[in-house]
Amino acid sequence: MDNKYLAKALRYVWQKGKWWLFLSVTLSVVTGCFPFLTLWVSKELINEVTRFIQSSTKEYALLLLLLVGQFMLSILSSAVKNIREYLDKKMECTLDFDVQQMILDKTSSVPVMYFDLPDYHDHLQRISGGGARFLSPVRSVIDMLQAGISLFSYALFLIVIDWRLVILSLVATIPIFYIQAKFGQRRYRLHLKQSPVARAADYYKYLLQDRKSAKEIRLFGLASFFRERWAEKFMQNTGETLRLEKKQQGSEVGLEAFSAFFYMGIAVSVIWLARTAKMNIGEFVAIIQAVQGAQETFTRISMLFAKLYEEKLFIKDFYQFFEREDERILIAAGNEPFPSTIRQGITFNQVSFRYVQGDKEVLSDISFHIHPHEKIAIVGQNGSGKTTLVKCLMGLYPPTSGQIKIDGRSIADIDENELHKNITVIFQDFIRYDLSVRENIAIGNIAGIDDLDRIRKVAELSGADAFIRKLPEGYETYLGRLLADGEDLSGGQWQKVALSRALFRDSQVVILDEPTAALDPIAEMDIFSKFKLLTENKIAIFISHRMAASRMADRIIVMKEGKIVEMGTHEELMALGQEYYQMYQMQAQWFSSEREGEREAVGWTS
Repeated sequence: MDNKYLAKALRYVWQKGKWWLFLSVTLSVVTGCFPFLTLWVSKELINEVTRFIQSSTKEYALLLLLLVGQFMLSILSSAVKNIREYLDKKMECTLDFDVQQMILDKTSSVPVMYFDLPDYHDHLQRISGGGARFLSPVRSVIDMLQAGISLFSYALFLIVIDWRLVILSLVATIPIFYIQAKFGQRRYRLHLKQSPVARAADYYKYLLQDRKSAKEIRLFGLASFFRERWAEKFMQNTGETLRLEKKQQGSEVGLEAFSAFFYMGIAVSVIWLARTAKMNIGEFVAIIQAVQGAQETFTRISMLFAKLYEEKLFIKDFYQFFEREDERILIAAGNEPFPSTIRQGITFNQVSFRYVQGDKEVLSDISFHIHPHEKIAIVGQNGSGKTTLVKCLMGLYPPTSGQIKIDGRSIADIDENELHKNITVIFQDFIRYDLSVRENIAIGNIAGIDDLDRIRKVAELSGADAFIRKLPEGYETYLGRLLADGEDLSGGQWQKVALSRALFRDSQVVILDEPTAALDPIAEMDIFSKFKLLTENKIAIFISHRMAASRMADRIIVMKEGKIVEMGTHEELMALGQEYYQMYQMQAQWFSSEREGEREAVGWTS
């Protein structure tokens, strides 16, 4: 397998922790010598004990020295092990922070369309192990160095006795090496296969634990339903993992028997050697321990190789996530500035768009022009393409064909940061951040987070200041209950906070993408009235299901099935008597019926 990603990981660890790598390698070399030293001391100690028992003169000096030596080796071995574990944990924490930061940087900079791809989410799920997973292959390489030194010392000891003992010891463990490598590859393939299922299980678990879904889950009695869904996915992966583990353990049982058979043959050979060579009891015990140690060490090396193979695949997956460039999503990186003042307007020229994994065009041949300071309303049924059109204008979705230009300059050529700075949008599902009121507004322009005077000014313009002043801590009141015991706002109050957020950005183009859908018509009209007033010198685009709000626009665009079917003022479109007229009349009748029903309910009928 190509080792370039492993080499890249080693260079990365070297850059982040030269001291850790140096100390780990040094301590591993020292630890690798311990088995040979322990073997030699044990051999001499057994021989000295034998002589001490058989001798009539009792000399304690050498015996005590060997006992102290064995004790010191044990203490030193334990101390080195503990130091290594602490250094590993410290380095793991360092890498964990850095790796998670790299992932966060990547996920916050990839094109928005990546979030529409299931395989992107699967890839992200696989690399979410953090610093521990990243450090593991490097640690395996160092552990193999340590085991290699130990194996060499055992082999050196046995060669002096009989070189055939080394061959027999290693041959007994070769099948285990093969099995470990084979199942390491299978485990990784299983991990790839299980990613979508694990992500589904995490989603069901999230629903059961999230505050936003808690009400509906209790209201509709969904706890058992989602628990069963989670259990099904969880047990599916667990069952597959256990079946693979069972196969591996079954294979290893037979190989352990094979290894034990070889060990028995080696033991018989050593007994024969002891008899013919007249070796003492200490040498005999040391040889048996060396053979056993060599086998165990070689088995450990084989397990480390298999583990390293599996970890190399993770490292490859990790780096390929950062190298990921989906040929289906090619967004040019523009570097031109946004016009300091829009003088000609915004032009959509035969713009079409389809999703990466979709065949149907969501937008089809969209062409229209927005003049400076013009107020545009975009209306249409759900799925007509209104929000997609806004995302194309924001540069979040690249058109499949056609161009969007601002003052004759294609948005593909404009610097992304410049584009987003000058076009602000409040989506229907705008984020209600669990932050203070001040921070929630400053999200619109985070550089001004400490400019409380300006924050207050935009809040006054949006009408939010009136209720903010009544909150326990004013602008420093924490909103939400996820991270602290904060305050909950009503839907209308959140709308005003969101409008303040948009105004705080002070962009040339401001878009409201149905953020008032959850409000009653009167509250919605209030928001749109403020919006029109506050964007007097800006291009303003607002999207709404409710036709009444569209009357405030200079021009109305009617969309249906991804196409513009009508365009004009309210009066012009009503005169046409087609799509807009029908939608307007339908809503007017519904609203009248609803109002009449309310009047009857309170006895206001004549």
